[in-house]
Amino acid sequence: MVIKSIVKVSFIFYLLNAVSLFAQDSENATDSSSVSTADLAQAAANPIANMISLPFQFNFNFNQGPFDRFGTVLNLQPVLPFKLTKKWNVVTRTIIPILQIPDVYSTSGSTSGLGNTNFNAFFVPPAAGIFTYGFGMSMIIPSATAPELGGDAFGIGPTVVALVMPKPWVVGFTAGYTFAYKSPDGSDALSSFFGQYFITYNLKKGWNISTGPTITGNFNAPEGEQWVVPVGAGIGKLMNFKRIKAPIKFSLQYYYNVVQASQTPGTEIIDLAHDPLQPMGNANQSLVFYITFLFPR
Repeated sequence: MVIKSIVKVSFIFYLLNAVSLFAQDSENATDSSSVSTADLAQAAANPIANMISLPFQFNFNFNQGPFDRFGTVLNLQPVLPFKLTKKWNVVTRTIIPILQIPDVYSTSGSTSGLGNTNFNAFFVPPAAGIFTYGFGMSMIIPSATAPELGGDAFGIGPTVVALVMPKPWVVGFTAGYTFAYKSPDGSDALSSFFGQYFITYNLKKGWNISTGPTITGNFNAPEGEQWVVPVGAGIGKLMNFKRIKAPIKFSLQYYYNVVQASQTPGTEIIDLAHDPLQPMGNANQSLVFYITFLFPR
């Protein structure tokens, strides 16, 4: 356990050092546009901003199952806003997970492939000062390439997001409920809740401190295994590169599940590890590394 802890801490410092080196390379470009960088940092923390972005979320999940297995989840999360009327926008966010799920009841073996896709569409009215909100629908699309990576039920439900942006803060929450619309064999009943609070404090020169844990509930799971509740936080940096026209936001966060659902052998419920809204699943703790390409208009 001591060796594992040392490896984890070393990995964290390695990524932090890499971010610092990137920051040194782009320091001049950031300083020369400090005002626009501050505005862009605020918009980058807004999940329904009128801005195209392409986030890559790398999740390194530790301590899964009785043998403390390790797994990974890469979420591709393109965000595309559209003009609905002169004042209203529609902001879509799609989560496409690429999974490597270990066999938690064995010391070896895993399954890799594409998981179920989550699509969200928010109707966003004009902001009222520092307050903005959106509402719409969330869909779970059965795109998993293996049964271990997700069920075959098509899910749909309402979702909402609200936030305030008093500089340098961005504080808000998003929540939704998804139920099964179609399940071919009836075994993949889906009744799940997700909620996320997010807090970002933007510092000078594009740096920020943030937290954004996703809380999920699977109401079809046995009692005591319905909820996943992580806590944690991390740091990030918004940078401009001379050779890349799109600004890039880097972020490194650590999360620990204070409430954790476990896999139950023989059950036919949707496991939270296969939910694209909860990449930690039944992991005990996770490192999350974001790389987000921003395309401001």
